[in-house]
Amino acid sequence: RVFFSDSGSVAVEVALKMGLQYWRNRGKPGKDRFLCFRDGYHGDTLGAMAVSDPEHSMHKAFKNAVIKQFVVDIPADEYAFSELDTLLAALSGQMAGMIIEPLVQGAGGMKFHSPDVLAALHALAQKHQLLFIADEIATGFGRTGSLFACEEAGIAPDILCLGKALTGGVLPLAATLAQGHVFDAFLSDDPDDALMHGPTYMANAMA
Repeated sequence: RVFFSDSGSVAVEVALKMGLQYWRNRGKPGKDRFLCFRDGYHGDTLGAMAVSDPEHSMHKAFKNAVIKQFVVDIPADEYAFSELDTLLAALSGQMAGMIIEPLVQGAGGMKFHSPDVLAALHALAQKHQLLFIADEIATGFGRTGSLFACEEAGIAPDILCLGKALTGGVLPLAATLAQGHVFDAFLSDDPDDALMHGPTYMANAMA
């Protein structure tokens, strides 16, 4: 299912809102924070800034104005993955999702991680019931070799953010794609379950 918007930042905002309401609709409103990664960059709107690196990005001046998220280094070895596994086990009741720029953190300094690392992070998200959000606004459409970076790791994110190459810069356009189980959490006659905003808005917008 696809939710169209007008910029990469808004595509990320939509993904975050989907993630928060997904858990609320499933009866777990306490899952309201995200795991993000040091040197990450996801956009210039408030929600996107909140899941970007709070210390080393261009958003440092706003770090006290955004909702605090959990920021960690991308694990590089088994010990770091074990530490992250332990952290997620302790925080899983608070965590709505994990967001990452797969394979390449562009604005953070062209920092790369391997497909194996990406696949292992995806596995941890699944293990601890976090939605896995892939921000492929800068990596999608062949920039890493395959059509999408996630394909190189053999994974399918719960939510995928796209932009930029959709129109080659001719028009402002972005998209947030959701797997069926995410869409299904919004498919309801109850207006509160189908927010964004109105009883059928999500169903129609994501058709």
